[in-house]
Amino acid sequence: MRSEQEQSLTVGELARKCGVTVRTLQYYDKSGLLIPSGYSEGGRRMYSRRDIIRLQQILFLKSMGFSLREIKRKVLPADSTAELSQVFKHQRMLLAQQMAQLQQTITQLDKSMEELESDNEIGIERLLMITRASRADNPYSFLTRHISKEQIAYFMERFDEDGAADFYPKLQALTAKLMELYQRNEKPDGMEGQQLAEMWWSVVTRMTGKDLIFIRDMGAVIMNESSWPPEASDLKEATLSFLREAVLTYLRHNKITLPKEEARES
Repeated sequence: MRSEQEQSLTVGELARKCGVTVRTLQYYDKSGLLIPSGYSEGGRRMYSRRDIIRLQQILFLKSMGFSLREIKRKVLPADSTAELSQVFKHQRMLLAQQMAQLQQTITQLDKSMEELESDNEIGIERLLMITRASRADNPYSFLTRHISKEQIAYFMERFDEDGAADFYPKLQALTAKLMELYQRNEKPDGMEGQQLAEMWWSVVTRMTGKDLIFIRDMGAVIMNESSWPPEASDLKEATLSFLREAVLTYLRHNKITLPKEEARES
């Protein structure tokens, strides 16, 4: 069996085989994102199997829109078969999420083409639905940038590819309903507001396995205004005002109490 040293690649070989530039790999080295495992006698960077796995994660997360600073925190260890499996499970979950969003967009476009072929004019509501469905990002995808690696791993274990494909359209539908109620100036403690809160609670408990500490931590991220990306300002406003009050009212009515921050140390 060839040794790890024999399997190492020079910076030029790695760049060529992975479709990146040597300058990119040099930058990753200088920034501490991807430090080569060794150097040749001539001083050239040499990359091992472990480095290649790390580069794969970097390129994947970069393609999903994460910044290099975020990627540095998100790269998972992959020194064992089990750890490498977790890496690929995480990537599969993110891709399944994208697939679900793409399928939703395809569905809306199919309905629109059917209307056009029937000589019907597409209403503004349908146009708005297509616009929202066409967004490449999940509206709450920023959560994965703020929760821990352990929480991400826990979340991944709860969803196989089919489960994720079923989950994300439901989340999108609930998000659309939230925006509708907010724009209609409905009351968070009204009938529709409480129906929405009940559905949200069902989604959250399924996603977290009813782990109240996990739910509390997710809620803290969502309620932190600085966590939200600038492009989600409309959803942020609806979430921080309408959804927050609706869920708090629902929890009070159902006598559900989230643990205080100190509970983490117990």
